[in-house]
Amino acid sequence: MKQVVLLVNLGSPENCDVKSIRQFLKEFLSDKRVVGLPKFLWYPILHGVILPFRAKKLLHKYQQIWLNNGKSPLIHYTNCQTIALNKVLDGYDVYSCFSYGKQNIHNSLDVISKKYLGKYQLTILPLYPQYSSSTTASVFDKVNDYFKQSYYIPQIQFINSFASNNYYINALANKLKNHWDKFCKNKLVVSFHSVPQKMIDCGDAYQKECEQTFQLLCNKLDIAERDAILCYQSKFGNSKWIGPSTESVIKQLAKSGQKSIDVICPGFVSDCLETLEEIQIQYTELFKANGGKELKYIPCFNDDIEFINVLKNIITGESICVE
Repeated sequence: MKQVVLLVNLGSPENCDVKSIRQFLKEFLSDKRVVGLPKFLWYPILHGVILPFRAKKLLHKYQQIWLNNGKSPLIHYTNCQTIALNKVLDGYDVYSCFSYGKQNIHNSLDVISKKYLGKYQLTILPLYPQYSSSTTASVFDKVNDYFKQSYYIPQIQFINSFASNNYYINALANKLKNHWDKFCKNKLVVSFHSVPQKMIDCGDAYQKECEQTFQLLCNKLDIAERDAILCYQSKFGNSKWIGPSTESVIKQLAKSGQKSIDVICPGFVSDCLETLEEIQIQYTELFKANGGKELKYIPCFNDDIEFINVLKNIITGESICVE
């Protein structure tokens, strides 16, 4: 029985142009897990306001981070992670796909099902360390939708988070230690993607898992919580989202006389628009505009070999969750 692994990340526009960005936004923002409004309320806003205008606004942002190989960083690094994991994970075949885009979950499961013809066990690993209904549960929905139409359902292991995984926490801590060995140690800003408060009120575990990762990271680094700040970025729309916002934290730090800060984003395993453009470009400018001198962004894991071993240990069941 073949062991098959499917890594899943969010996705990105196929190309760096308005048409591709609009298509990606359409698919992403049509997911009921992402925007829970009824279609009759949401679709007029999506098709009448957001898609015609937001894609054009996002083009310049994507142009600033797009790689020379013609791919977005998220697509590129997910592919790198897949190649590297195939090399170190004996006895497994590793594939990757995205919740949105051409290389999607349905197409990837189709390839796997046809290749192994009912003789495989499947491990699905969403590349979101902290569970969220808007990301992890969306992957589950899409996997379930695929197998609803299938005559064979393999044994499936679905890994819904690794927020407290000891290998993951160690890798985050080592990334910061390596950064501090090269540069001086500054106030640490730990930024996660925000989500609507309503999701948390309805039982989503995301905020709790972000707080858990933050606490475990501080403990591993042996730093007081006053030397690190937990915050949330990338708010979208007018509803209430969890906070404090990364934007307000960075602005306040600069105004209070903090000249240098370090920023890390543990909720992202691959660099993307939210890390490279929002944090590294936008918030560097914001920090300097309010009196700060230097914002040092610590990159995501990307294709770091230590993270590849984190994934290996999670998949093979060697990982330990710490409290």
